[in-house]
Amino acid sequence: MTSPGLDRERDAFRQSADGKTPRPPLTLVTRERLHSALDLGVGSPLTMVIAPAGTGKTVLLSDWVTRRRRSGEPVVWVPGQSPGSLQGFLERVDGAEGSQMLDPIVVDDAHLLPASTVAALARVLQEAPHALRLLLATRYDLPLPVSELEIRGMALTLRSRDLRFNDAEATELVQAHAEHATADDISLVQEKTAGWAAALVLAARTLQASGDVVWPLANQRPVLDLLLGETLNTLDERVLAMLLSTFAASSLTGQLAAVLSGDSEAGSMLEDLAGSGLLVTAYADETANDRGSNPLYRYHPLLVELLRRRIATNAEDRQLVVTAQHRSALYYESHGDSEAALRSALDADDVELVERILFGHGPALLAAGEAQLVEAAFDALPAGYVDQHPHLFGVRGLLRRVTGDVAGAVQDAALADDLKESVPEVQADAVMLRLWESRYGWHDVHVAIERARSLLARAVLGPERLAWLLIELAAAETWADELDAALSHLDEALVTARMAGHHQLIAGGLAHRAVVQHVRGQVQSAAQSAQAAIDAGGQRGLPPEYAVRAQVVLGFAAVSELELDTACAYLQQVAAADVAGSDTVVAGLRAMLRAVLLVERGRLGEALTELTSDPVAAGPLPTYLSRDLALLRSWLAMLLGDKTTVDAQLTVLERTGNATEAELIRAMTSMVQEDVPTALKLIDAGLERPDIYPPLASAAASFRTVLLDRSGDDPAAEAALVDTLNRVTPQRMLHALTSAGDEPVFLDRLRRHVTGPNPHPFAAAALEKLSDYQAGWSQAGGMTPLGRTRPDANVPPPRRLDAVVNGARIRLTAREAEVLDQLALGSSYAEVAQALFITENTVKTHLISLYRKLGVDKRSAALRTARTVGLL
Repeated sequence: MTSPGLDRERDAFRQSADGKTPRPPLTLVTRERLHSALDLGVGSPLTMVIAPAGTGKTVLLSDWVTRRRRSGEPVVWVPGQSPGSLQGFLERVDGAEGSQMLDPIVVDDAHLLPASTVAALARVLQEAPHALRLLLATRYDLPLPVSELEIRGMALTLRSRDLRFNDAEATELVQAHAEHATADDISLVQEKTAGWAAALVLAARTLQASGDVVWPLANQRPVLDLLLGETLNTLDERVLAMLLSTFAASSLTGQLAAVLSGDSEAGSMLEDLAGSGLLVTAYADETANDRGSNPLYRYHPLLVELLRRRIATNAEDRQLVVTAQHRSALYYESHGDSEAALRSALDADDVELVERILFGHGPALLAAGEAQLVEAAFDALPAGYVDQHPHLFGVRGLLRRVTGDVAGAVQDAALADDLKESVPEVQADAVMLRLWESRYGWHDVHVAIERARSLLARAVLGPERLAWLLIELAAAETWADELDAALSHLDEALVTARMAGHHQLIAGGLAHRAVVQHVRGQVQSAAQSAQAAIDAGGQRGLPPEYAVRAQVVLGFAAVSELELDTACAYLQQVAAADVAGSDTVVAGLRAMLRAVLLVERGRLGEALTELTSDPVAAGPLPTYLSRDLALLRSWLAMLLGDKTTVDAQLTVLERTGNATEAELIRAMTSMVQEDVPTALKLIDAGLERPDIYPPLASAAASFRTVLLDRSGDDPAAEAALVDTLNRVTPQRMLHALTSAGDEPVFLDRLRRHVTGPNPHPFAAAALEKLSDYQAGWSQAGGMTPLGRTRPDANVPPPRRLDAVVNGARIRLTAREAEVLDQLALGSSYAEVAQALFITENTVKTHLISLYRKLGVDKRSAALRTARTVGLL
């Protein structure tokens, strides 16, 4: 039995499959022996059909699938060139105990699958082979555990020798194409083609046209090239012109074929070719019952290759293709497919058309990750062309920006900025570049923001350019600490990008929104936006500038839920990104995420180094970034007992407009100097202040719970616990409770509450997480104000012998600990020996072992490491 969640995953995968199943040709020969083999094979986890092009794999599978569906047996058809969510589905199935995909999954052209998808297939077949029933058609063997499965009777492989037409099948196929063929004709065709499907069809068509089987054995060209050439010569000139005009398209409808060829009958021609099986395949919507519905056509690679060779040697045919590509560019441009439009314009070798598409759609293509295509288009322009057409400066500047040519981008930004009375598109490109520069201090951010707002108020822009401009404006506003305006413009950008159907711009808007939500303390809302950004990026993925934002936000969200291993995984992704190519906000967030995780691992010295200096900043840090850095530095200083640093960070908070947070930190640390009632009064006053940063408020509320519990006011402590949980629950800010969670009275209070008559809905989850949580900073000797004011704080703790050093747990012997203590007093070897009543050689023996455990080679390093991990 499977879970409802897995059932939903399967349904989503079925719906995401291409939905286009090839139609069998009208001149179909049903091959019962192969159908029986497929019926047998599909009862096992894996069936492979491995053969070269032209052997009839797709026709065989489409006929088999059509027959199964007519009998009410469902099959999922997945084209290898567009596998949809196949990989995501496989990754979810992998390791899902007891899951099954009862419907066979047919993957045509499986050799076109991405390597990552093939790897996911291999994992499922190795670890959970019974979870799926796969039928893969491929031109060559794939790195799958086929032999292992065959030995276990769980796989079947059909190869070229199995797909060859036998004499009876060949007779039926030839007669379907050449009704007057004699037995001798058929015998000769079968002998020369050796049962190869494509060659049989083409030879039969040649026979039908000429009335004779002409086989010039002296000709050394491959037989298929010969037959294809002979067959093309028998086609009507209009049909041949249509094929030459349309073969560059990866797939096309009858309507598109008519547009490209300029022939209104192109759709009928394609239907006839597909029906006769002449290397043209029609794909029908598997949800459509009407066989006459508009199909999608694809040309066989063999036919494409022959047509490509033909235009290479024939100037007239080449001109047909150029004219078709020009029509294609105009068609795709009018239908919003700017990528296909620019590719067609390049193939048409039309400079003016390339220029127009670059100017109109270049930014949209860059935002979609098509920098290479845009770069190829600029390279195709004649030397000096951009200088003569200055409206392209902005687009070229954006290209240089995304490809890392910072100097070139800055130069083009200045050139675009100098254009007077330019059209709105040119102004938008220039403003986007200025907004980008402003985040590094190369241009005044407030001037750039005002220019962008002014342009938005008076200009009409295309949706893609508008969405990107809004995102850049929001990024600058975030940098300038104008978060309300940034959120407003991001919402507008998302609406615009969704209207345009531009997934990368949707992802960009979501990634930037995630950062704004995070700095406002909306941790899980930010994580949802970040994950939505990654999902919107799809298989193409996010541009690095957007991806790093999503990953750092997801890292903080994992910390908040005390999923520290997950947070470390996100940090590794962020660290691998080129943060220098992003802005100060992202650089600061990355440094803080790393520092938080260092503290949680007990590496307090490294965390202190990470936070010693500000991130590389172009001018003053935004208020919220100054706030977050000051709060993190204050927390680390509290753990180290460094009151001077805490006071210094309180000054930073007050100076940067975060006086409310400074007051609450002062209240939380007051318990070290003040009595409990005074500390409670100060915390209460701090929590009543408006717009307090939510994670800090949650931490202060948990402090209040512990202090009330210590004072013996049970009803007040219970009410304070509920208030703490109310603050924590909406954004699951469990990390804010760790300082209190290290106190036994807090966990005891939480346990009693969970088993009480009316527990808080989030109490059990909080208790489970905090009970499993191990405070690395506590093990390394860090102590919060709560710990320092614990009733038993003045009782000397037992000597610690355990610690984590460089990720490994070590344990000192009692004698090694005594030697370490003597070293800390500055004693020489002789003085250590005298104090411990042992010989100097014994001291040296203990030191060798001690240094090895600490991973050091001298006294000063040993003492430094021992203090860092809490052994001193």
